[in-house]
Amino acid sequence: PTAVSPATGTTVASLTPTLTITNAMDPDSDTLSYDFEVYAGATLIAAQYGGPSDPSGSTSWTPTQPLADNTVYQWRARAFDGDRYGEWMSMATFTTHLPITSITAEIRFEPETLNQKSQGNWVTVEIELPDGYKAGEIDIASIRLEGTVSAESKPYQIRKGKCNDSLMVKFSRSQVIAILPEGSQVPVHVTGRVGAVQFEGIDVIRVIKTE
Repeated sequence: PTAVSPATGTTVASLTPTLTITNAMDPDSDTLSYDFEVYAGATLIAAQYGGPSDPSGSTSWTPTQPLADNTVYQWRARAFDGDRYGEWMSMATFTTHLPITSITAEIRFEPETLNQKSQGNWVTVEIELPDGYKAGEIDIASIRLEGTVSAESKPYQIRKGKCNDSLMVKFSRSQVIAILPEGSQVPVHVTGRVGAVQFEGIDVIRVIKTE
């Protein structure tokens, strides 16, 4: 058999990709069956043996257990005529990568005016997600301000709203002050994940430095 899809070197947007081959030819016209194997490096992680041949000329098999995301895999197949095995086809390589879904969150940064010389341990950010997403399901460990400052794991608060709940988290004031420039219109970017979905939101604040 020869590989049809995934073609070697391609990326698939599925963790259960369908492996398709062009059927082998048997000189005695025997009915063939097929073995499929999927490897991660040298480790066999999924296989089917003795799968029936599809009379269309192409035979497919789909692993039942999901593969890992962002991982390189190798796969191969061979034919069996009931008496002898044919040679394994050359290994084909593919990479799994699920498209990232991103949503926009409403971000409220406190204080609205950040004095770089003021004392205090924390600044706070309130995160409200669009309809259909729950603030309580946000992965707090994934929350970043300007891509670098992590939200504190505790304390945090879920606030009940008229439409949607929101999550209130804290950031180290000194770390935030260290990365935000002075200005009257300073954008503050906050990112994170809720389930498998990424969110991003922006608030605009004033940052001053009192001599």
